[in-house]
This record gives sequence, structure tokens and C-alpha cells, in this order.
Amino acid sequence: IYTAMTFLVISCPCALVISVPLSFFAGIGAASKKGILFKSGQVIEKMATIRNVLLDKTGTLTKGRFSVVRIEREPGIEEKELLSLAAGLEAYSTHPIAHSIVKAAQAHNYQLKPFTDVQEISGHGLAGVSGNDHVIIGNRKWMIAKGIPVQGEETWDGTSIYVAVNNHLAGKICIADTPKDDAFDAVRQLHDMGLHVVMLTGDTENSVRRIADTLHIEEMHASLLPEDKLKEMKQTRTERGPVLFTGDGINDAPVLAAADLGVAMGGAGADVAIEASDMVIQGDSLSQLPVGVT
Repeated sequence: IYTAMTFLVISCPCALVISVPLSFFAGIGAASKKGILFKSGQVIEKMATIRNVLLDKTGTLTKGRFSVVRIEREPGIEEKELLSLAAGLEAYSTHPIAHSIVKAAQAHNYQLKPFTDVQEISGHGLAGVSGNDHVIIGNRKWMIAKGIPVQGEETWDGTSIYVAVNNHLAGKICIADTPKDDAFDAVRQLHDMGLHVVMLTGDTENSVRRIADTLHIEEMHASLLPEDKLKEMKQTRTERGPVLFTGDGINDAPVLAAADLGVAMGGAGADVAIEASDMVIQGDSLSQLPVGVT
């Protein structure tokens, strides 16, 4: 039989040449029916080498549907004014947190303040001008970097967004998010495959510890800027081997492009994240990730 097969391959090598890409095409087609898009056959080959799975939090592990649960304002500014300013500036962002603030203002029928000279600083927040006021909205780290005093430690276990007007802290908007319904099972399946699972996020440790504990993710890194996520990915690759990174936002694009395999959540993911990835989960279900890995 072996001699016959050897003779067959020698006499008709095109059959062997055709069978290899054909198997990739079949795999890509089968995956697409399940909502998973491989951009090339090489992605399938690389998948077999993956030893680590790094996951973004917002929009990947969590639903990304935030809601404003509390507003803390400084003396001299009304809640309506604070939320109108914040929502007016956040209207220029596509981040899920920004959408929740805009939605909260609209729910109260507050008029969004108009802005000019708007800048979105990746991993930090937004800045803009409304009338005679220069407004900054973003995370605690950025406020401190801008020299804006932020008193006390962060104790809220959700996400806190700070608002500053003319270099003075005006208030804080507290926002909460919850894990996706299938996130626990997806993480468990990845563990069962022998993969090392890590969560990377720009949120504070207090706000993400609850999510990590719920999903049984032992290693997490919080308060990361986009360049910090890239650094953590490279360090994990050096220490533990090839890395798969999954994310959905603009901030995730550099890591998606640099990882051994980048996987974008296509349901509500940013176009730049989808473009930078090697594999796209066409819906919003994280349970498709272990399916793609297998």
C-alpha cells in the first residue's frame, strides 16, 4: 500500500498539493457558518501553537452596556450641569462608557452642551472647549497627570469617570458593567484546554477585581494604557510562549496587530480593531472563542 501511495503521489503530485489548501478552505468555511471568520489559512496553523489567551475586559468579557449608578459633584456645580457637560463631550466618542453617559443625560432630558476643539486621548479620555470652559473627562490617572487634584483613594468597585472644568475637579460619574452571560463558560473551556488566561484592562483594579473573581481569572492587569497592554502581551509571550489576544476597541488595535493571533469581537467592535485582527467573532458571544481555538 505504501509503495502504491508513493507511486501515486510521484505520478500525480497535484493531488497532494490541492488537498492541503482544500482542507484549509473547508475549515474556514465551517468556521464561518458558526460566526467565526479566519482571514487566512495561516491563522488556523498558528492556532495550534497558542499557549496563552489575553482578554480585554470591556466589550469582550463584559457586556459593555454600562449604566450610570451614581453622580458625585463638587460644590458650585449642579448635577444637571455636570452631566450635560460630560455627555456633550462624550458624544464625540464611540466607547461604551461614553454611550452610557450620553444615554443617562438623554434619560433626564438634559440638553447636551456643544463642544469645539474636541480631542480623544487613547487610554485616557477626552478634552474640549464649551463656551469659555475647557473641559476634561477621563480616568483618575489622567486627572493626576494633568495636575488636577483628586482627593482620597478610589473605593467604588465599578468604573469612575472624572470631569474637570478649567483645571478644577467638577465631579465624578460612577458606572457599572456586568460579565457576558457566556463569559464564565468560555473562560472555563479555555482553562480546560490548558491555556493560560489573563485579563488586561484600562480600568482600576478595584473595578475589575470583582469581574476577575466571578470568571475565575487568576491573573489580571489593571490601569493599563494601550502601550501598557502591548508591553504585558510581549512579556507574557517571552515568559510563556505564543499569545492570542481578544479585544474590541480602538485602544486594542496595537495589541491585536502585534499578538501572535489577534481576535476581534465583531458585534460592536471598532473597525480599526477588526482590521488589525487575524480572526473575527462576527457576533458578540465570547463562547465562539474556544470554538475557534479548537
